[in-house]
Amino acid sequence: MGGATALHEKLYTAYLLVQWISLSTVLILLNKHILSTAGFNFPVTLVLMHMSFCSLCALIWKLCGWITVPHLGGPTVYCVRFVPVGLFFAASLSLGNAAYLFISVAFVQMLKASTPVATLLVSLCLGLERPSCRLGLYIMLVSCGIIASCVAQVNPSVPGVLLQLGAISCEAIKLCLVNILLISRGLKLSPVASLYFIAPVCTVALLPVWAAFEATRLNARGVEAFAAVGIGIFALNLCLAFVLNIATMALIQNTSALTLNVAGVIKDLILIGYSVVVSGAMVSATQYSGYFLAFVGVTAYSSYKPLALVEGAAMALCATARRPGLLGLTTCA
Repeated sequence: MGGATALHEKLYTAYLLVQWISLSTVLILLNKHILSTAGFNFPVTLVLMHMSFCSLCALIWKLCGWITVPHLGGPTVYCVRFVPVGLFFAASLSLGNAAYLFISVAFVQMLKASTPVATLLVSLCLGLERPSCRLGLYIMLVSCGIIASCVAQVNPSVPGVLLQLGAISCEAIKLCLVNILLISRGLKLSPVASLYFIAPVCTVALLPVWAAFEATRLNARGVEAFAAVGIGIFALNLCLAFVLNIATMALIQNTSALTLNVAGVIKDLILIGYSVVVSGAMVSATQYSGYFLAFVGVTAYSSYKPLALVEGAAMALCATARRPGLLGLTTCA
């Protein structure tokens, strides 16, 4: 019975990994097609459509009784816990989509390798991580790899690089806020329930940005902007965005950070290969070397992180056990 249960868990984890890698890869390529190839150069509009659709679907799920939504304790608690997460999530998605207007999919994926380092730096600033020489080494490895990839870029684009780095920074802050405001406070939500709370915040946050930067241009092009892409492509894109959000949250809830980072590396390799072979993106040997160096740093950090958590828990348990109990005994050597 135990062996069958373990096999079932492994198969389920493998299914979640394949599902996430497949959905994420397809959505990234589809976004690139819509924003660049099809000429729909409205990245904020596309993210606004995604978040509006996710909000609607999550609301339908709740009204149909398919999800359980906990009571948070009023608007103040909601604003404190979810609004900051939603704001940085919206910024990350918008900036990331805008980067595809300037740089290739392959180069974007190379830059994304720096996300764990950015998250680590923000964690250090917020006191979520304790500085150490080993962490410093990982930061140097990934940073040197990313710098090498940027310097060796065949067709460099400063706006594209800055947009993607901005997206990575916002993503890092969002991840830390999730840890501080949600996970550390014991709030457990299903994937769709998470979207129910976060997607509307993203939608509202994107509206003024959309009105300021894209509404006028989109209105000038009218229906032609959407017709150039096709209703079917947009419908597929929106459905993929909703399903991917659910798949991402399910993967986070059922696996470790190491598994997620390794899955991200596999996805990056697939996208880089596709971009080079199919799309004809120019990637130099120096960029490959830089990405490999960043990959080594990310993998080492991902392997170190669970070990550090286990050691920290053991030390905390030992410290607790050393406190004199009812009989004044110490149970930890």
